[in-house]
Amino acid sequence: RVFREGREWGAFETPLIGDFNVRNCLAAVVAADAWGVERAAIVEALATFKSVKRRMQVRGEERGIVVIDDFAHHPTAVRETLQALSARYAGRRIVAVFEPRSATSRLAVFQREYVEAFRRADHVVLSTVFARDKGSAYGELLDTDALASEIAAGGGPPAHCLDGADSIVRHLAPELREGDVVAVMSNGGFGGIHEKLLDALRR
Repeated sequence: RVFREGREWGAFETPLIGDFNVRNCLAAVVAADAWGVERAAIVEALATFKSVKRRMQVRGEERGIVVIDDFAHHPTAVRETLQALSARYAGRRIVAVFEPRSATSRLAVFQREYVEAFRRADHVVLSTVFARDKGSAYGELLDTDALASEIAAGGGPPAHCLDGADSIVRHLAPELREGDVVAVMSNGGFGGIHEKLLDALRR
């Protein structure tokens, strides 16, 4: 429900999940109204909008295990994505798989923030930093081994660091069980991990 000056202005529904999508939808409602779009058209548009690729996009399901692709790479985006998936798939185990690939996610500057973000998951698998051998001109690289230990410390979820998509698939496929939701997060292709994992689950 949208309120204006203390009064209900309209009721809207969306298939999108997550608080951040609610905020995006509210911004769209305000902008559309400012441009003179009829309220009924706004209601229909929000109800039928299916988002874009790589935003909590279901890539497939095998053996009752859902594999999701998301562009999240900043700690805030990781946290909100995991919160949204936990609400959408309540009662199911959320497995976070993350590749530090973007210019900022490769850096140690967000080490502490990632610890808190990934504690929203039930199980975490980190890839080593993308192109870590090249370093970064912007600062020290994220220490993914330390990050995995820090996530798991003090009662946090189990967390592992592995070197790339193939190693992750070999580790993860036998560990997954019916009902699991695998949230793969990277701003790149992540070595084709989505299809590799789905293929492994088909065997």
